[in-house]
Amino acid sequence: MKPVLTLLLFVVLLLSIRAIPAEQEVVLVVAHNSPIVELSALDIRKVYLGVSVTVDGHSIRSYRLNNDQRLNQIFMQSVIAMSEKSYERRLLSLTLKYGRPRPTEVDSPVMLMEFLKRNPLGIGYMWKSDAEKDAEIRIVKVLWQSR
Repeated sequence: MKPVLTLLLFVVLLLSIRAIPAEQEVVLVVAHNSPIVELSALDIRKVYLGVSVTVDGHSIRSYRLNNDQRLNQIFMQSVIAMSEKSYERRLLSLTLKYGRPRPTEVDSPVMLMEFLKRNPLGIGYMWKSDAEKDAEIRIVKVLWQSR
């Protein structure tokens, strides 16, 4: 009888434990050989709005992942401080008025990493867990983290 009671208590204990989600972080990434060492929150926002920000006399190019709705929502709220709809309207307005380039949209973290490797002056954002999978990608800044 005692082993059955022990087993029953063990099962109840297992069922009562909630899975603790892993902490998630959104990070700003660049190629490992990029001259970009640090960017302020304002400079990141400017780059993603199409405003020219330079490093070593060259303009920084921005890349956006378009395959992860949650990631984009976090980025829009935490970094750009706009809704996706407001951001798109602002980009369209700046493109039409001043010819400012839109961020290049890519379909996957792997594709983003490939674009960054080919453009040392490019920046992108992704989940930290994805960024850590490639040694040729460097994390410049944590943009957001779950609590």
